[in-house]
Amino acid sequence: MSDELHDEVHEDEPQNDEAPSSALVEFEDGLAIFFGTDVPDGLEVVPFSFIDEPTLRAVSTAVGNAVGLGSVGAQGINAAMQAQGLVRLAPQTIEALKTATPIVKDGWNLGTLASGGGSFTASVRWLPATAATTASVLASMGPAITLMVVQFQLNQIAAVAQHNLELTSKVLQVVRQGQWSAVTGHYETLIRELRHARRIGEVTDAVFAEVRGYQGELTSQWDANKHAVQRYADELARKVGHKDRQQYLADNGQAIIADVQALLLSQTSWFVYQSLRAGHLLRSAKTNDADAKLLDGLVTDARDLHEQSLAQTDELLDQLAREFAIIAELPGKRTFKIGGTARAAKESHLMVRELQDALGHIRGLEAASDRESLELPSLLVFEDDVPEELVRILPFRLQSGEQVLALADVSFDRITLPRLSDGWVAVTDRRLLLTKQDSLRRVGAIDSELSLANIRYVRRPEAPERPPVVEIITKDADVTLRFPAWAKTGAARRSAADFGELIASFMNLPSEEIPAVSLLEIAAPDGGLRSVRS
Repeated sequence: MSDELHDEVHEDEPQNDEAPSSALVEFEDGLAIFFGTDVPDGLEVVPFSFIDEPTLRAVSTAVGNAVGLGSVGAQGINAAMQAQGLVRLAPQTIEALKTATPIVKDGWNLGTLASGGGSFTASVRWLPATAATTASVLASMGPAITLMVVQFQLNQIAAVAQHNLELTSKVLQVVRQGQWSAVTGHYETLIRELRHARRIGEVTDAVFAEVRGYQGELTSQWDANKHAVQRYADELARKVGHKDRQQYLADNGQAIIADVQALLLSQTSWFVYQSLRAGHLLRSAKTNDADAKLLDGLVTDARDLHEQSLAQTDELLDQLAREFAIIAELPGKRTFKIGGTARAAKESHLMVRELQDALGHIRGLEAASDRESLELPSLLVFEDDVPEELVRILPFRLQSGEQVLALADVSFDRITLPRLSDGWVAVTDRRLLLTKQDSLRRVGAIDSELSLANIRYVRRPEAPERPPVVEIITKDADVTLRFPAWAKTGAARRSAADFGELIASFMNLPSEEIPAVSLLEIAAPDGGLRSVRS
């Protein structure tokens, strides 16, 4: 194979005596078709669903032509560039491929394929999704390429959903049994027919007949579960006090998890049904342009709706997991009744994370995780060490990707709060977080927060005989930070000054908040009027 390749390589292209026999055709960012005889160790290749042998032979020949082997079928070397299935490329692998040694032929790159954890390496030809040659390779698949975008999700759903079902059966079977039976009944039928379709390579009339007519009921189930879960999210968001939030979880934790799981299964059932419908439509789409357009729209809409709903569900699960995790860190032992059993907050937290991890796997995301402790910033204003409770609990109150820039021991005044003593303030790259020490220690609460974008002016009056003060003027309210007596001199005073300077660096007065006065009429000394421009 190498000799034939070298006959067609341009003189200014790098020569490679060991051109790899495997290839990747990226048809969407991070998703590619794998071609070749040997699958590298550690590479997860997902078999095709609903794609027949003639289509696979056609795309294998197209890849063979692009690599420079000519007609794969005619040369009797079909195995050399056989389409094996789909792979998801880790970001590290894509970056390595982008910096690979170009060019072998017609835009192909030579590169090294590696898993996210670096557990395997292999030489591979890579055709990026943006390459001009990609279109000619993918065109050989016809309407089947539309279904490629759901293949990975279908594979993950089949693998993950059964685990989810077993988890739920153990702990939630006593909750809303009638509703649960309806959801699981449809789900199990659809998964069974999906397995049949994958086994034979297409959605035949006999396969689709088993699920035909499910559309309306599946949509109703999904809609009902979605509204139930959204209601929990809205009600929990309205619980401002941490005690109220804890009580709400104690009263509704079991029902929340049950309805979230019902939502996940109804979403899965709906998505599998749409995939089976699209697979059944594939046969007529090959010769009917109208059916081909319908297939494309069906798959696009299904993906968008599925991803949007899963993302919303993930937000609620993350909110629940954080609340349970915080409760687990507080003094005393708190339990929640889930599945007929009183479960400790930590166990409830792990259960929610397990559901969230399963959801993330379907979406191709990494497992959800909690920061075990706070990564302390370099700017700290404390008389002694940073309190342990602050280090353990604050991470659960941070937004995704939010970084803590400074921490301080202060008291503060604010219009919306009484005078607070023994308080803590955290400056992040997004917010100011203010809390009484007692609030965080007893109930894990942040009493107040200010967006950095709303800081308009910061005043730092100089009074050497007193501890530093930082006055913050915001869009809607003001707050005054007062440092303790131990911060009046020495290194502590310098740290407090740096803390104030950091906050001052976020001063911002948007132009739209400045009045635009184009003309003022003022009274002249003689009693007349004169006009002046501002």
